[in-house]
Amino acid sequence: MKLFPVFLVLLLACSTLVSVGIGQTPWTWNMDSGPAVSKEGEEMHHPFAGGLSAPQWSMIDMDWDGDRDLFSFDRDGHRTLVFENDGSGGWIERPDWSVGWPDMQHWVLLRDFDCDGLPDLFMGFQNSIHVWKNTSTGPGVPQFTPYATPLMASWDFGSGAQNLPVICLTIDKPAIFDVDEDGDLDVITFTETSTTLYRFSGQSECGLDMVCTNRCYGMVSEGAEDNSLFIGEDHSCGFNVVNPEGRPEEESNDSVEALPASSVQRDGVHAGGAITALQLDGEDFHDLLISDVTYPNLSGLFLMDAVDGQDSTAWVDHTFPYLIPHAGPVDAVNLDRFPAAYPIDWDEDGDWDLAVSPNTALEINDDQCVQLWENQGTAADPLWALVHDDWLQDGMIDVGRGAIPHLADLDGDGDLDLAIGNKERYEGVNETPTALALFENVGNSQNPEFNWATWSAIDFASNGIESAFPTTGDVDQDGDLDLLVGDELGLLHLFMNSAGPGAWPVWELETLGLTDQEGTTIDVGQFAAPQWVDVNEDGLLDIVIGEKNGTLSLYLGCGEETAPAWCLFVSEAYEENWGGIEVNNALGINGYATPALYRDENGLHVCVGNELGAIQYFGLVNPTELGEPLNNLVDQMTPSTQGLRASGALGDLNQDGIPEMLVGIQNGGVRWYQGTTTHVGINAVPASVLACPNPVRCGQLIQLIGNDQSSPLLPSSWQTACWVDTRGREIPVQWMGNYSLRAPSSPGLYMLSNIARSESDRLIQEPIRVMVVTE
Repeated sequence: MKLFPVFLVLLLACSTLVSVGIGQTPWTWNMDSGPAVSKEGEEMHHPFAGGLSAPQWSMIDMDWDGDRDLFSFDRDGHRTLVFENDGSGGWIERPDWSVGWPDMQHWVLLRDFDCDGLPDLFMGFQNSIHVWKNTSTGPGVPQFTPYATPLMASWDFGSGAQNLPVICLTIDKPAIFDVDEDGDLDVITFTETSTTLYRFSGQSECGLDMVCTNRCYGMVSEGAEDNSLFIGEDHSCGFNVVNPEGRPEEESNDSVEALPASSVQRDGVHAGGAITALQLDGEDFHDLLISDVTYPNLSGLFLMDAVDGQDSTAWVDHTFPYLIPHAGPVDAVNLDRFPAAYPIDWDEDGDWDLAVSPNTALEINDDQCVQLWENQGTAADPLWALVHDDWLQDGMIDVGRGAIPHLADLDGDGDLDLAIGNKERYEGVNETPTALALFENVGNSQNPEFNWATWSAIDFASNGIESAFPTTGDVDQDGDLDLLVGDELGLLHLFMNSAGPGAWPVWELETLGLTDQEGTTIDVGQFAAPQWVDVNEDGLLDIVIGEKNGTLSLYLGCGEETAPAWCLFVSEAYEENWGGIEVNNALGINGYATPALYRDENGLHVCVGNELGAIQYFGLVNPTELGEPLNNLVDQMTPSTQGLRASGALGDLNQDGIPEMLVGIQNGGVRWYQGTTTHVGINAVPASVLACPNPVRCGQLIQLIGNDQSSPLLPSSWQTACWVDTRGREIPVQWMGNYSLRAPSSPGLYMLSNIARSESDRLIQEPIRVMVVTE
């Protein structure tokens, strides 16, 4: 007698959560290369790749066609880009190859440790190195399996060997290379003090058995507070491992004191270094390139085999390659700060070239920070020459730091043009102007094509405006689009268009610090991100404003058509936080909400960008009940692995009834998402199978039930079902019974998807969406 009411309550809870809280967006997209974009008469090769800030480079044959493609992991935003080798010296950005990689942070290098021809994944994690084995069986995005997490090595500082993690500080970049050419990989990293070098030597061919063979590798030490290097008699080694590599046994501990690594403390302020190992000068011995976090140059350390058998630094070129053979007008690597070098054979001539890019995203020239140094000699006799100072970047839309796209018909010709605000563009110390870039749509309403118009349509600096968040609307009803800009201080600024209908806009400052109807300055705190949109459908433009704390404010238009004014909307339930929305964030503090509301025949859709790099969907607005909650997250519209601080713009650029989505990211570029399908009825018929409870705690038991209160009919293929997270990664399902399974162990939004063996086997048309929470 009591079972039915309990079951009914459970069913209703599940139904509510599935159809409202854990539903789906009304559209789907594919990340795409986007339409053609031209600048000064030349087509840009990778306009919507998203920009580059601190990329790290490796080579991998993604399509198994015999030539190596280019992998890039950007430390800024932890994002992956992959470029296909077109076989003729060109590179094609492949958005479909950039998704589905493991969660990666800090630094990533691809190296084949097991000699199977498949590059494996080495990455930084909590001052250690994690290794994932490449288990791919065919072309496409490679599959990886955790193998050594963390990578371990045998250490002996005088009290006996012990197995400990290989150390690599997260701010650093190690050298992973077969230094001694014995068939296995060796690892060179900075020590805990960042003044000397560790060498971890591979002990088994095609394996990862490691021994710490030297703590003063290269017989070189770096200054504690600058990038000075000490070699020869100037070098001192505070302590080393027992019997450093090559040192005679009887001398192993005569002049060093064996101390536990944990007792060594850094006594300076310098921290952060990058290491690369390769042959630099044609001598038959490997060398090192070292850089420092606060300096613009690479130091070349030229090694030789010393009398005691240890690799020793013979001499140093502090401005590589100035002191060795080089060609071209540029004598030395010079980036703003912290250059790191990556050996790649970009022209496939059999010798290593060097891609050089910053190992930090701070105080760098974001849109010109990747140098390509070509070896125009041979592997045995290198001749280094700078051939590109903005390699691959010259073909990307990159506005510096923090891109904020906006779509609008700026010139009244019937198609959508593109405006992009930014946080800043680094042009030198204390020179970081905010700008508004404009791209004219020179195609048509079905086939967009953009032409760069300007990088700086407005002089924001003269009015002290930083971090420009643009939105447009005809607030004075004169037939052209005016401009509203939010800034870093949380204020709004109004620019009126004096060009007139059908002309390219000419915006002039009307109001610095927009006020509401009462004359009070509109101030949302920090990082005001406005959007002009008619929320309540009364014919007046309202202002939805995102802010740093991750919420939205709503100012309703309360003036006249030709005399605009705005009034703050306050609800009883959520006060000034419209709809109770709070976007996802990194540390539970800031969300950096950026509204991207979009109207179609179903109504006004609430889409909001967040700090983690995703666009979140909160459903439809009820224009007659603006106080209703909007805080039930329906879906995540984009993967969160394509950069941080996402800012979206939606618009139907090809008139197929499905909006395209542009997402600006912290790296300074924009990603293009091509609309592919639309779902009829957002809260339509519920799924035939429901997951209960939903949301569910990490690892909690989930029961699958039919929406008619019966046990669901599951096809046999569901025994091979998997969870798919928002990064596209597949996670095996742990079944606990015919209709019972455990939730994933990490919080987030997941889809439970079956792999049908045939069309007749696909009884469940849509994946089941489940929100996993910590409590």
